[in-house]
Amino acid sequence: MRRRRTNRHAVAVVLLCTTTLLFTGCSGDDGKSAPTPPSPAQRDDGEVNRDDVNGDGHADAVVNGWYKEPKPGGDWHNNRFVALAASGGPEPGKAFRLAERYTKPDPRVTSSPIMHDRSTQFTGDLDDDGHADVVVRNLLSHPNGKSTPEQRIVWGGPDGPAGVTELPADVLPATAAGDFDGDGALDLLTLAEPGSQYERKPQPATVLYGPLGRDDGAPRTTSTVDVGQQGWVSVVHAVVGDFDGDGRDDLVTKAEYDEEDVRFEEDMPEDVIDAVFYRGTPQGLKPAGAVPGITSEADSQADAKPVAAGDFDGDGHADILARVGFSEARAVYGSDKGPGRGRAARDLGKLDVVNAVAVGDLNGDSYDDIATQSHGIDRRIGQVVVLLGGKDGLDAARTVRIDRRAIGLGGSPQHEGDRDFFGWDLHIADLDTDGRDELLIGTFGFNKPRKDAGYWILRGTEDGPSKTDHRFIKTKDFGEN
Repeated sequence: MRRRRTNRHAVAVVLLCTTTLLFTGCSGDDGKSAPTPPSPAQRDDGEVNRDDVNGDGHADAVVNGWYKEPKPGGDWHNNRFVALAASGGPEPGKAFRLAERYTKPDPRVTSSPIMHDRSTQFTGDLDDDGHADVVVRNLLSHPNGKSTPEQRIVWGGPDGPAGVTELPADVLPATAAGDFDGDGALDLLTLAEPGSQYERKPQPATVLYGPLGRDDGAPRTTSTVDVGQQGWVSVVHAVVGDFDGDGRDDLVTKAEYDEEDVRFEEDMPEDVIDAVFYRGTPQGLKPAGAVPGITSEADSQADAKPVAAGDFDGDGHADILARVGFSEARAVYGSDKGPGRGRAARDLGKLDVVNAVAVGDLNGDSYDDIATQSHGIDRRIGQVVVLLGGKDGLDAARTVRIDRRAIGLGGSPQHEGDRDFFGWDLHIADLDTDGRDELLIGTFGFNKPRKDAGYWILRGTEDGPSKTDHRFIKTKDFGEN
C-alpha cells in the first residue's frame, strides 16, 4: 500500500549566515556518476517522495540514535540509521547505517547527547529519482577546539544509500524540503542565522529549486527572500507546509526577542510583525501577511511558537501545532487564504511540548495526529502524549498518554535526578505497511542499573498506538555492524 504523503516539518534553527550557492559533491561508492534524473513533467504518478528512501512505496524512518553500553563508565555511541518498512514490521539487521560511513557525529558529544547533539536531519527526494534523500547538518570539531558546520545529502537508492554530496561551508543551513514552486519536484529551503540583538542585518531564506544534481548538488535555480524584515526580527522558528492548499508548499516563520533587545528602543516600523506567512509561488516565496493565532498581538498574554505542521482536519490544507507559553499548545488551521484565516484556532490546554515532536496518521483514518514528549506527574519518568486528528482537527478529548508503566514496564528512579528519558526521540511511520503508522519511542532507561538504549515500536491501531502490541529494539542492533 502506498502511503499518503503529507508535509511533516518542524524546524527551530540557529544557523550560519552565508551566501554562496554552489555545491561540491561526490559520486556513489562505485565511482560511477548517477543517472540524470527525469524532469518533474516526466514523472508518471505526480507524487512527491518525502520519506521513502528505498523507493518501495512505503515511508521509512531515519533515526539519529544514541546508546551507551550498559556498564559503568561506558562511552556513548551514535547510530544514525534508516529503518525500512516491511510487512510485519522492520527487520533491525536490514536497516541502513549512516553513522561513520556517510555522516559523522560530533566527537565532543561524550555525555548527555539529548542536550548536546546539535545535528539535524530531514528527508525528501531532492534529485527526483524516486528515492527520498537524507539531509544531515552536523558540527565537526577541530584540534584547536573550534567547530565548523557540515552539511551532507545522503542520496537514497533501491539498495540503500547510494552516495553522498558534501555541501561547502558557505551554503546557508538547510532547513526543510518542500515543493515551493509547485512543479512536482522537491526543493531545498535554506535559512540564515538570525541576527544579533545589537545590529540589524537581513536574514535571507533561499530556496534551491530541484531537482538537484547528484554529481555536484547544484540547484536548477534559486530565489531569496529576507525573512528578517531588514533586521527588525530574528527568525528562529520555521515550519513548512501547503497551508493554503494550492499545491505549493509555503513557509511560516516566527521571531524571538531577548528582553534587552535594542530594537525595542528604536522606532520600529508599524508593518513589522514577528510571525509571517510566506506563500509559495513559481517566482519564489512571497510574504502574505500575519498568521492569526501565532503572530503576537498587543493584548496577548502568551507567545505562540510553531513547532510542527500536518493536516489535522483532513481538508487538504496543512495546519500548525504551536507551543504557547511554557506548558500549553494550540492548533492553528490552514485555509485558502492561509493559516489562521479559516477554522478558528483551538487551544489544546496543558501540553508540555518538551523536545521531540512527530506527525503522522497513527490510526489510519487519513487525519494527521501528533506525538510529543511531555512532562508527566513524576518528571523523572518520561511521558509521550498523542493527540489524534479528526474532521474537527486536534482535540484534547482525543488524547492518549503513554509512559513506561502504560506499556507494562517496571522500574523506578533510583536516586534524585535519575530519569528514564522515555520519549526523548519520536518518529511516526507505517513500518509494517498495514496503512496505520507506528510510533517509535526512544528511551535510555534509568541510570542504575543502566538498561540498553533502544526504541519501542508501538503498532498503529484504529484507536491510536497500541499499549500492548509493541516490541523493543536496541539502538545498537539497527543495521549490520
